[in-house]
Amino acid sequence: MTDITRFSIHTPFSPMQTAAIAVAGFAMALSPQASAQSAGRDGEEVVKSVCSKCHEAGANGAPKIGDRSAWVPRISQGLDRAVASAIHGHGAMPARGGTANLTDGEMRSAIVYMVNPAYAQAARAVMVGAASPPAKTAANYQSVGGFDVYLGFASADSLRRYSKDAPERTMHGGVPRGSGYEHVNVTIFDHATMIPVPGARVTATVEEVGLNSESKALQPMTAAGSYGNYFRMTNRNAYRVTVRIATPESTRTIEAKFERTPG
Repeated sequence: MTDITRFSIHTPFSPMQTAAIAVAGFAMALSPQASAQSAGRDGEEVVKSVCSKCHEAGANGAPKIGDRSAWVPRISQGLDRAVASAIHGHGAMPARGGTANLTDGEMRSAIVYMVNPAYAQAARAVMVGAASPPAKTAANYQSVGGFDVYLGFASADSLRRYSKDAPERTMHGGVPRGSGYEHVNVTIFDHATMIPVPGARVTATVEEVGLNSESKALQPMTAAGSYGNYFRMTNRNAYRVTVRIATPESTRTIEAKFERTPG
């Protein structure tokens, strides 16, 4: 049975803040080792100078750069274990890729980059900018079925205060007219890899407990792994939010249930 997470009606996450978790959360995979060596070679530099010799073409069975299906099983028991394996050597790969002066942090950054180059670059930008990801709390987070799911809300009234060309105003065809609308935002990570999950089919059902309910598909947002849409939530009553997630890699649907309580 899925646990129900309870949170206040004043949950303080705007759509863009919640979407930003997709980058900031992945940056956490780099700490503390990578943050300590931010002045050293980053993952892209190490991969291009050392790792690409085998990982670019997949020589000797090496997982190719950016091949999610090949990398996920290798880091399913945690990034630390994958890094340790690379440091000590594994199969046809010599210790530290045959380059003795690579630091542990550089090895870690290289693996993060090879798992997904685009997210590794974004994560480094977040680290350099000293951004802090929101804390995981019962108010906004649930781990279920191999996914980490973050849920956030923002009132349509608050989004109308942004400039007309701001993404907060233009997403999903624009802020709906009328009162009582809220933007529901869901950001999804693969639990094992901390990589945001793009390309998922995500739906949400928002039910005013004991009364009306509304179901909609959540649309992809600018940050990969983040999805959202508007729902009308006119009363300060209890609401139940059921999020259903299906990914291209799986035939099953994952369900996460949250309750929004007045407060």
